[in-house]
Amino acid sequence: MATQKVLYKYGTQLLFADVTDFPNSGAGPPQTAANDLIISGATKVQMNLSVLADTNAWQSAKTATLADTGSSWPLGWIFGASMEGAATPTLGATYDFFWNASPNPTAGTGNSGGCSGTDLAYTAGGTSQLIPLGSLFCLANVFNISSDIRPGQSLIQLPHLYGSLVIVNNSGVAMESTVPDNIHFTLTPLIPDIQASA
Repeated sequence: MATQKVLYKYGTQLLFADVTDFPNSGAGPPQTAANDLIISGATKVQMNLSVLADTNAWQSAKTATLADTGSSWPLGWIFGASMEGAATPTLGATYDFFWNASPNPTAGTGNSGGCSGTDLAYTAGGTSQLIPLGSLFCLANVFNISSDIRPGQSLIQLPHLYGSLVIVNNSGVAMESTVPDNIHFTLTPLIPDIQASA
């Protein structure tokens, strides 16, 4: 009996970073090679966290379309984060991540939770209306990194073609502002790849 394998392959990754602070005009790689979560060919999305104080929140610009082919987009995504504090964060404290899903490509239209769709401080306090992506629990290190902040859990499902990232800093310290050239985030789509019958 012929069988088919269903494997997975990466789609085009989204890279959230700052065009000014992050190396190569926001394309990376980061200054410290060990902190690199980027897959070649990633689509850049503007997000500057160099001014993010403890207990405050920030939002990215709205993404370009998430479509892989035409208007079809991957449903399952992995979220990774590379954080750099201005000092050592509190052990067990968190960076908390949310997604503003939007059906509209215009920055200020169709946003959830009071998001603006622009790279700005997030002050709306509407995270209850956003999609929780998960939390990165801090070690007592200036750098805290995870290639998948939801290990062992289901893939993140993004329900619309557009959106923006929201981060709440509950780490106990501000983000690095002098040389924040390691801070970046990735959303990596996993796409089913059906193999020919064997």
